[in-house]
Amino acid sequence: MRAFLWAGSTDKRRAKFSWARVCSPKDEGGLGLRRAVDCNRVVMMRLVWDILTDRPSLWVRWCKAEILKGCSIWRLERKQSLSVTWKILLNLRAQVSTKLVYSVGRSSSWSLWHDPWFQNCPLISRLGGRVIYDSGLPRDAILSVVILDLAWNWSAHVWQLRNISIACLDIPIVQHDSISWQVKGRPFSFKSAWESIRATHSGVPWAKIVWFKGDILRHAFCLCLSFHKAYLTLDKLQNIGLV
Repeated sequence: MRAFLWAGSTDKRRAKFSWARVCSPKDEGGLGLRRAVDCNRVVMMRLVWDILTDRPSLWVRWCKAEILKGCSIWRLERKQSLSVTWKILLNLRAQVSTKLVYSVGRSSSWSLWHDPWFQNCPLISRLGGRVIYDSGLPRDAILSVVILDLAWNWSAHVWQLRNISIACLDIPIVQHDSISWQVKGRPFSFKSAWESIRATHSGVPWAKIVWFKGDILRHAFCLCLSFHKAYLTLDKLQNIGLV
């Protein structure tokens, strides 16, 4: 494939088909492949998910004992002593947080200030560190301190929290904490994570002409290149002065 698409070279002047386009779904004009860098990022996002959901695995237990040491992954600081893998995980926190759906339990153990339970953003990032001092609550306070009998119970004297307390009226309190991926009740999936980070292209009307059950792969591949005008046809050779 490399030799056919790029004549053995990735030189842009000789490429018939961009790699970004190759690594896109067939209905968007690609070949249905996935970029290795995107797949690696999805795997790393899965590791963050495993830690957040306390997956019963040896790796998660080791990370909590040796790396986190009782600290939330949202509070862990990026240090030079951390491994390359852990530095990548910490860099992905903001991206992962936008995909999470928190269900708040009556005895919630989520971090009040650092977990992105409120509109996918930690309160400390939204309001700043001063609000912790003004509230009189500790930095490591858990969410259950503002919950009383299945109802929100925010302190009324902290003006920075007034809008938060009003918005929380629309957040139901359930029996137990849980985290979902993108949609309530849905677990993490590699497909949905990849769809959320990949480069997207507009759909092409000829996808079903090229790709269908019973197609001949070599013919479909060549036809796909034809629709992308990737071949050096006579008119192209004339335009560049070779004919």
